[in-house]
Amino acid sequence: MLESYGHDVTRFTRMNDSMSGAGALANARKTIWNHGIADEIRDVVESKQIDVVHFHNTFPAMSPAAIKSAHDAGAATVLTLHNSRILCPKAVCFRDGQPCTACVTKSFATPAIRHACFHENRLASGVVAVKNWLHRSRKTYQRSLNLAIAPTEFVKKRYEDSGHPMPPIVVKPHFVESDLPLGEGDGGYALFVGRLSEEKGLKVLLDAWDRLTQPIPLKIIGDGPLQHLLDVPQENVEYLGRLDQDAVYRTMADAAILILPSHCAESFGRVVVEAFACGTPVVCANQGGQAELVHPGVGALFESGNASELASVVDRFVENAEETIAMRDAARSEFVSKYTAEINHAQLLDIYHQALILRGRTDVSRLTDPDLRVDPKHAGTTSRSGSPTKDSQHANLPLNQSSTFANDNAPESEQSHDTESMRGHDELGRRASSGSPLG
Repeated sequence: MLESYGHDVTRFTRMNDSMSGAGALANARKTIWNHGIADEIRDVVESKQIDVVHFHNTFPAMSPAAIKSAHDAGAATVLTLHNSRILCPKAVCFRDGQPCTACVTKSFATPAIRHACFHENRLASGVVAVKNWLHRSRKTYQRSLNLAIAPTEFVKKRYEDSGHPMPPIVVKPHFVESDLPLGEGDGGYALFVGRLSEEKGLKVLLDAWDRLTQPIPLKIIGDGPLQHLLDVPQENVEYLGRLDQDAVYRTMADAAILILPSHCAESFGRVVVEAFACGTPVVCANQGGQAELVHPGVGALFESGNASELASVVDRFVENAEETIAMRDAARSEFVSKYTAEINHAQLLDIYHQALILRGRTDVSRLTDPDLRVDPKHAGTTSRSGSPTKDSQHANLPLNQSSTFANDNAPESEQSHDTESMRGHDELGRRASSGSPLG
């Protein structure tokens, strides 16, 4: 995004698969403290005279040592909190089909080890727990970061209430590009886009569709471990599988409403903003960061996990078709006023400016220079799910003339590696739906 505004961006990326082939002990050490990456980061910051380093994800290939190294080399440092990995080894605060915050306020994540929360492996969970304990004890984030960015107030509050030593946290939402198709909702159907898994609320969604008194077709895009639930035909439910990005957006623009029934507390909920960009109202579970994005003018909330209430909300949208259609302009306006690249660019530069001031830099006026060299590969641009892709780690390092450096182990998705929303392959034919007054 910053490059599109003329900034010169330096990216530092390490793929997580770079750790394959190394022994378990070596990988555990690197996850906790990667000396080699720390040295590389220091060399880049010093040689390029980087002003700002913006980290998105350091787990596991980089480790928090990269943050300390950039700070020690003289750069202002910023971290986007894409998920809760620092507080929860699983990153999503969800276990056994229910939200779980057992480790969030603990100095050592013993429950995560007991329940094998990370990749269903107690040893691996123990490594992540040790990493979190060490950096909590050493106050790595508080001492080596100038600012942290939360995409929602929900994320900011979770971190502040955790007791984990953190730097000042500012709120800046993610954004999406403005070239998404603006639709009229002519398809007359409801749409779900996401991973077919417990935490994404698929079971609640299907249960709700059985309870509707005002039937409306439901289209489902994605794949995942609960895909078998869609192998059995269900009235008014059409499974489209994985689709390419353009097909997803076209389907979203034609939808009357988008349903986000996530049973876990998402950090943000990028699909909500994507729907708004297409002019599509959203019905959303009432917890987590995603619930902050939806208000009565652009959609509605329902009690998370409550299929009956979700059905009632959808029935109300169908019964009041004219009001639902009228929400489309408001949804698009919500996107234009809050979630565009232009707005995000200004917010991000202001954050870098604050970080430089907190770092004690006296040359912060360079941030207003149109030739400012900033490296900010913002997570909002890296994946359709609102979070960075799962296989790399990424950092932004400020360059000179005013520079920013971006760290890229590409930011993790808020659902962690296995639970990223899927919106992938194959062309979808646009199909007109019938049987709904919204069509």
